[in-house]
Amino acid sequence: MVRAGMKALALLPLAAALGGCALLGQPEVEVDFWQPTLSPAGTQLVYVAEGPDSFDLFVLNVENGDERALTSTGRDELYPSWCPDGERVAYMAMQEEDNWDIFTVDVATGEVFRVTTDAALDVNPMWAATGEIVFNSDRDGAWGAYAVQPDGTELRRLSFDRPHED
Repeated sequence: MVRAGMKALALLPLAAALGGCALLGQPEVEVDFWQPTLSPAGTQLVYVAEGPDSFDLFVLNVENGDERALTSTGRDELYPSWCPDGERVAYMAMQEEDNWDIFTVDVATGEVFRVTTDAALDVNPMWAATGEIVFNSDRDGAWGAYAVQPDGTELRRLSFDRPHED
């Protein structure tokens, strides 16, 4: 029961993104800039928007208003997070059916790198000041917090199993 609830909670923003956004009882409206995140230098905004075949990552230069697609893989990409130096963005994307993994994309070149390859759900990446990517995963049969190097090495579990009442 708890596991199913956490899975639904982790994917709730995806469901909202796919269906628009209703806030405080207001009518549902289309969202053009979903999950906006400002770069460390404050000059670029990365966000999720609808691309030709999926939800893609876009970059907006906040000084001159130039916009460009950062990703366009045909798969939904969500939860962007800037690395501390502003050169890459971590995000989650679905690969195989029902398998979300963590990826990075080089902002200058658009080169994509798959960081995690586990069959578990790897979601909600956040780039730490240490250079690691911290994320949630249901690997090991329970939701937990993990950290990994951007090259996919040195995976470690950060959280512990909390006792649950039955």
